[in-house]
Amino acid sequence: MPFLVGIILGDALARIGFFRAAGAAVVLAATGYLAYRLVGANLDPRYAYAAAAAAPIALFGWAVWNPAASRFRLWIVDGVYLAARLSMWWALAAFAFGLVASGFRIDRWLIGEWPQAATAGLFWTVQRILGVQTARSHRIMGDRSVLEA
Repeated sequence: MPFLVGIILGDALARIGFFRAAGAAVVLAATGYLAYRLVGANLDPRYAYAAAAAAPIALFGWAVWNPAASRFRLWIVDGVYLAARLSMWWALAAFAFGLVASGFRIDRWLIGEWPQAATAGLFWTVQRILGVQTARSHRIMGDRSVLEA
């Protein structure tokens, strides 16, 4: 049954399983939390927030540098790709719901809801770049690509 759910979710969400995104989110969040606690307890609590932000960014940067070097790196990049893709669709949905909230007045809609459109554009760019990188890495590793390049 989990295999069937993975196939259905993977096919519906650009052929990548939802749990890759959830797993990558958990790993990156745990990295940030661990850095926050370690820096707050052992160094200076003023630097804990900076460490909590820098640790997941550094881990993701390490994974993006050469995802084909290990399956763990590729798994993180796959997960962030899907999270960006889902975020893009959520931002587009919020942009569309903003039209209803503004009473179908285009002028108020565009003035009030442009951040959602910009966010959707940003996430579209991120998922596009990560999609190309991830598909290339899957080909290098000899895997069948889970993304369309």
